[in-house]
Amino acid sequence: MFKLYSQRCTECRICQQICSLEHYGYHAPKKARIHLDAKWPKVPKFSVCIACKKRKCIEVCPQQALKWEGWVQVDIQLCDSCGLCVEACQFEGIRLDEETQKPLICDTCQGRYLCVQWCPTQAIERRIMP
Repeated sequence: MFKLYSQRCTECRICQQICSLEHYGYHAPKKARIHLDAKWPKVPKFSVCIACKKRKCIEVCPQQALKWEGWVQVDIQLCDSCGLCVEACQFEGIRLDEETQKPLICDTCQGRYLCVQWCPTQAIERRIMP
């Protein structure tokens, strides 16, 4: 799904802004499906679902609230907020929403990749999946 270049990131957080705007209609970086851990002068670290082949998050979900649709799709109605998907992700690509305790998993903006389009330094690039 993504190729991430942390060294190109200027910590502008446009990726988080556009993500939260797309999914919630307002600026809420804590609700973004892409997370940026930035402690200048260190190189920032991205955390986002990279659509790994193992998809342990789907496998461990006891409610079957996660399924693969070209991205990991969350059925909020089925999700019981157990957090097992967060623990299963070896790439730290899943976080729980602080308010709802539901998983925040990148859905590529339904294939539109808005963070990629809006990143001014190309720190995030789309990776074509085989």
